Amino acid sequence: MKRVLIPYLVAVFMVGALLGVAHLAFADTASTAVTVSNSAPSVSAVTTNAGSAITLTENTSTSVTLTGTITDANGCSDVITSGSVTIALYRSGVTSTSACTADSNVCYRTTTYSVQASDTCAGGTDTTANVSTTLSLWYYAEATDASSTYPTNTWITTITAADAAAASGNAAATGVELNSLYALNVTGSISYGSLTANTTTGASNQTATITNTGNYKTDTEFTGTDMTSGGNTIAATNEKYGLSDVTYASLSFSLSTSATNRDTNIIKTTTSTTPSTQATYWGISVPNGQVAAAYTGTNTFTSVYSAN
Repeated sequence: MKRVLIPYLVAVFMVGALLGVAHLAFADTASTAVTVSNSAPSVSAVTTNAGSAITLTENTSTSVTLTGTITDANGCSDVITSGSVTIALYRSGVTSTSACTADSNVCYRTTTYSVQASDTCAGGTDTTANVSTTLSLWYYAEATDASSTYPTNTWITTITAADAAAASGNAAATGVELNSLYALNVTGSISYGSLTANTTTGASNQTATITNTGNYKTDTEFTGTDMTSGGNTIAATNEKYGLSDVTYASLSFSLSTSATNRDTNIIKTTTSTTPSTQATYWGISVPNGQVAAAYTGTNTFTSVYSAN
């Protein structure tokens, strides 16, 4: 005898469906999209020389450090890796922005910088980087202190950051003073050779050339010691000097053992390759009866402020 099972299975399925024991489920998807717009970088915490006045070094260059913080919401690598950083240090009277023309008297610019090791730009979600650069300022960079030609100016640092999309931001530091530097260098030997007693050097002057190695025009203080040999002396006043190459009798000034200011008025140079100089001419009179010997002394040249 055959059994019929189909109606029983259909009945079980129907009961199960009614009781919620078994059902069929289907999934679908919805696409998503967002556009992240570019954010311009910003610059903050800009400093010049750690906020201190700049003091130059005569006849050479002086290192000045400039620092700042760059922030970009799209990540600091958008500037550090894909963009650019321009740092400028300039006298405020030249321009009000970093767009000055490079000139070692008034404007120093660079795109060379370093990300400070203490806060490197790590990429990814890192949004800030501290940057710094060191510029070499020449000794003739223009002063801005009270005694200078530009007492109402200061030296200002501006940092400009640009990202890969050329969006940019900038900020400037509070200005600092650049101090006046009065300095000189003297070349040439004042060696009068061999003279007999009761004679002068006549028209055979010795030349000592003064070079202005500071950043302001300079006058010169002259002082000297008596020339001596053992217990014998030729007074400093027997030496004469001037700014023109004339005979001993016509030289303008007698040397003094006290500092005496002379109006040499040596202007400030504007380039390291063309120094500003003034020649001085020297002669001596050997007194009658002077003991035969080799005499030596010291003449000192000091740079001082020139008012004219």
